[in-house]
Amino acid sequence: MQRPTGTTALMGGTIFLIGFAFGASGPYRAVVGVETLGLSNTAFAVVMGLSALGTALASVALGWLSDRVEDRRTLMTLCAVMGVFGFGLVWALPTQASFVVAICGLVPFGTALLSQSLSFSRAYLTRIAPARAEVSMAALRSNFAAAWVIVPPLGGWVAAQGDPVLTFLMSALAYVGAVILIGLLWRRPDARQGVKSPGAPDLSAPLRLAPDKRLGFAGLVLAQSALTLNMTVVPLVILRDLGGSLPVVGIAAAVSAGLEIPLMIFWGHMAARHRREPLLALGCAAMALYMALLAMAGGVGQAIATMMVAAIGVSAYLTLSVSYLQTALTGRVGLSTSLVDVAHVIAALVAALIFGANTGTTYQPLMWACAAMALAGAALVHAAGRRAARLPIDPGPETA
Repeated sequence: MQRPTGTTALMGGTIFLIGFAFGASGPYRAVVGVETLGLSNTAFAVVMGLSALGTALASVALGWLSDRVEDRRTLMTLCAVMGVFGFGLVWALPTQASFVVAICGLVPFGTALLSQSLSFSRAYLTRIAPARAEVSMAALRSNFAAAWVIVPPLGGWVAAQGDPVLTFLMSALAYVGAVILIGLLWRRPDARQGVKSPGAPDLSAPLRLAPDKRLGFAGLVLAQSALTLNMTVVPLVILRDLGGSLPVVGIAAAVSAGLEIPLMIFWGHMAARHRREPLLALGCAAMALYMALLAMAGGVGQAIATMMVAAIGVSAYLTLSVSYLQTALTGRVGLSTSLVDVAHVIAALVAALIFGANTGTTYQPLMWACAAMALAGAALVHAAGRRAARLPIDPGPETA
């Protein structure tokens, strides 16, 4: 068995920098758009909706292309450069017009670099070290989580210095770093992945989701909806319902993210030995338990304690959902990976509808909605696993 080469290290660095870019400016987009540039709440919501749809369209289009190009590194380079221009435009020209153009037209392609990187990594690892692919993918995915442990507090400190737009400069510089690392990939002959690479798939396979994958995808969308709503609600629960402070919000996020990193490696090892569906169902059930516990929490100490349960479920979901969806369309790892972004967009719309329907002055009741969606997601993924159990164990995505 041939072990992965330095290409894996370059991809790990790229994925970390993508997480850096997301974590630097993501939490402060509303601050920049509304507080700094003066967009109305309605206008900002429309911009975010268009950005989400743009991300889904860009990811699917690039995913389709990535299964057909001679070298996936071409699309990765394009996405990284678009990220530089998108985030850099907001920093260099902080106006409402540039914000809208960047967030709706350029940043979606930069965002698609994550799915492009994951599909490239899966294809590479499956070809060069198939026995280690699942664990290696978990390790790569943990780099993204590591960035979220480190970067959001740093972005908050930069924003607090008086110019939140600087967080977009941080994101642009992270994408510059990604361009450099991807440039180094071009110097590695073993990193070539495309339709003319060894082990390239047969694209004549039917382009459709199997019934069990449709069930599983629906379950993952529900779980992602719960997770998306949870990310919006938890800070408000801590601040408004439990009387906590902004540092407590940061501590709670750091506790969960810090625990997720080693747990991702654990789930990667488990996925190498067992079917993904039962493990995913278990992870979604753990998420539901955490959300129910937070709904009943009576103080910030209890809220932080629930983050230990959250780390178990969230790490399972983040690690296994990607590899599960990468098997959705036979022979099309690029297009399959784009389903990750599609699930995120649908989840964002569902979470926004539920959040907007809340007319009360407290936020803990919304955690019950999160728990219900996560539990329903677990049930659907479990049902998908029972249907898939009649088939041979899926060895993983096809190379491309």
